Amino acid sequence: MKKLIIFAVSVIMCLVFSGCEPDSYRAFMSIESGTGTSWSQKHDFLDGTKGHVLNIGKEEQKMVIEIVTEEGRVDIIAKDQNGEIITEIENAETGTYNFSAKGKVKFRIYCEEHRGSVAVYEADS
Repeated sequence: MKKLIIFAVSVIMCLVFSGCEPDSYRAFMSIESGTGTSWSQKHDFLDGTKGHVLNIGKEEQKMVIEIVTEEGRVDIIAKDQNGEIITEIENAETGTYNFSAKGKVKFRIYCEEHRGSVAVYEADS
């Protein structure tokens, strides 16, 4: 029992000190795909928090976030490897949003009964 408690405390401390925010979401009819530099998800229902990391590369790239919102709400935050916010989109409507990034980029989407899709890819592709 003592080992289990030590393990649980260690995991919690790692999450707190590394700035991790665990995924916690419910999805229905969801399709997700991606590569190292792109990611997309289409869903009939997504509720909760979901994250994804892309490795854009050493050179700064122009990137696109393409969002389709048929119902519900979606917020997106992208942070660079230093934890600085690169772009933040609240209550995103259908459209494209541009930003520039390099290195590892952490995306966090917050959905409230969202129906639609989210895609992130290089502007040139």
